[in-house]
Amino acid sequence: MVEKGRFESVDADLAPPSIMRRISWGAIFAGTTAAIAVVLLLELLGTAIGAATINPLQGRSPGLGLAVGAAIWFVASCMIALFIGGWIAGRLAGIPNKLDGALHGFVTWALTSLALVYLVSTAAGGLLGGAGSLLGQTASLAGRGAQAATPAVTGIVAQATGITPQQVQTEAGEFARDPNFQAFVAGVVKNGQVTPQDRQALVNLLVNRRRMSPEEASATINRWQSQIEQGAQQAKQAAAAAATAAASGIAKGAFGSFCALLLGLVTALVGGQAGTPKLLPPRAALDTRIAA
Repeated sequence: MVEKGRFESVDADLAPPSIMRRISWGAIFAGTTAAIAVVLLLELLGTAIGAATINPLQGRSPGLGLAVGAAIWFVASCMIALFIGGWIAGRLAGIPNKLDGALHGFVTWALTSLALVYLVSTAAGGLLGGAGSLLGQTASLAGRGAQAATPAVTGIVAQATGITPQQVQTEAGEFARDPNFQAFVAGVVKNGQVTPQDRQALVNLLVNRRRMSPEEASATINRWQSQIEQGAQQAKQAAAAAATAAASGIAKGAFGSFCALLLGLVTALVGGQAGTPKLLPPRAALDTRIAA
């Protein structure tokens, strides 16, 4: 015959999940810590293997292959680590409910993702290998595109001689740094027009220093203007192409990061459900306790 105290102890242990705690932060932090540690472990292993196998003398762009391989390894490492972290969180939570286990895996994924983003944005990101820098490269791609476009568009007037075709600069010679010549170039680049005063000042400069006739000076200026307009148009097209490439790179990087995070989320949910402890049927649990 079973004592009354033992029945009360069994009944307390078999309390339904609805009156138990629904979240265990200790289990979540344990799963997050384990996931980060596994990522670091696998990334160090991948970096060691990649550095040992790459041969910079083979292939046209061995660095590109290493970057792609590192990115794939990084995503695979995160998935493995998140599954382990979700499993640990679901198991240590001790809640015999698949949904609760999955939710513990979800929170573990969220904390791990935030921690990894912080790591790859600081000096500690070096421990994550070459693939971790892809996040930083994606973020800075827009800045590089803007820097490439700025000298070609907004900096044209401030640095007028920088966009002047080499042929024009060669013919101008010592005039290339003259304020009258720079004002002429700036007017052409800015709006395709030159004020009569700037044009006449340049004509006088050529007449007085090059001993040209006014007609020859005017013809030379017309030819320079045509060549400078063509160079400015090419620079604007190059800036537009750089901006388009930057936008495309940002879009691809953002979509790739989204897919990687989504895969990690699914993996953590599956790990949390897999780690959920099973609840014995009440009668079977009672028989087990009585037999003990």
